Amino acid sequence: MKKLCYINIFVLVVGSFLLSACREKVSVNVKELSDGDPTTYYTGTEKLNRVVFDSQYSIPIQSYKIYSSGEAPAHDPVNWVLKGSYDGKNWVVVDERKDQRFCSRYQEILCPITNPSNYKQYMLEAETAGNDTLVIGDVSFSEKNLVTDWEDFNYPEVDFEVLAPDTKGAAIYADLVQDPDAYIKYHARKVAEILFYTAKDTMNDVQTIHYTLKDYDGVSAKSGNPPAIYIEYSTRHIEKSMNESLYKLDFETRGVLFHELVHAYQFEPKGIGSYSTNKEFWACIEGMADAVRAESGFFDMSTRKPGGNWMDGYRTTGFFIQWLKTKDPDAIRKFHLTVRDLDVWSFDKAIKSIFGEESGIESMWNEYQAFLTKE
Repeated sequence: MKKLCYINIFVLVVGSFLLSACREKVSVNVKELSDGDPTTYYTGTEKLNRVVFDSQYSIPIQSYKIYSSGEAPAHDPVNWVLKGSYDGKNWVVVDERKDQRFCSRYQEILCPITNPSNYKQYMLEAETAGNDTLVIGDVSFSEKNLVTDWEDFNYPEVDFEVLAPDTKGAAIYADLVQDPDAYIKYHARKVAEILFYTAKDTMNDVQTIHYTLKDYDGVSAKSGNPPAIYIEYSTRHIEKSMNESLYKLDFETRGVLFHELVHAYQFEPKGIGSYSTNKEFWACIEGMADAVRAESGFFDMSTRKPGGNWMDGYRTTGFFIQWLKTKDPDAIRKFHLTVRDLDVWSFDKAIKSIFGEESGIESMWNEYQAFLTKE
């Protein structure tokens, strides 16, 4: 009788310990993972971590993203399993990934779900490659398959070179970007997603991107035309951008790269001269590049102020083109297509082509200025 009592107590104690240990590894609705702020992190343990997203989803999730943090790559998730549940008790494997590598800090990995279902809750089980503490920047879920229409994108080859390997800027860049080739390819596709509807659309045949880190005064520059594009990025600018934080450097580096890559994929106006001979041509080219940068989220929108003219180029024109999306969600794509389709291009003809003959650049710009004044 005493022996049976001892066994029961032992089982009870061990069972309670295991239950407690299990509970310690499960986090629920971690706000740092869903706040859209890459500078806030979820910090887990050195072993397998479980995070439950208990939002009572009503529509099947078709894809999700996991973001790296600003911490060292050793803290990134490498292996993970996403599970779904109808009742919060029984869990079904929805997606599984092994040996994943983030190409940079604050970087997403997009995962489509092959067999989506109307699960109410999701659980992420993740671990690092070694015995390092797990750190995740964000996790986001989408009711759309974000891979659809872009699986056949023709990624360019990347020729990455550091001409100033001994500079502080080159070392900082290496801390930010672990796989430059993958990093640049990722941004090439993101640019195409903003400029075009699908990977099957007619676009410039960019086959090779020569990307160089160079020690010079300046920011970045693009040269060449498809199939070969050349982009240089200043290590001195990298050093200046790093003064505030790694995240600010990431924000600037991505924004600059978006701008330069637009120049690789964008169409050029016809019938109005060239970049160096016609201001409207120039304003279209530079404005479109900054419109895509703004749409990608890598511009400080507090710098968008009333004033200026649509012919000013860069962010003044870019913010205006991006604002057109408030009137038509495909406005950036449609604006870009006018550059290809109009035999003699102008801002006025582009606006009329998108919004009708009763519209025009003057009236649209005035409406935009009124919006900025009230903002």
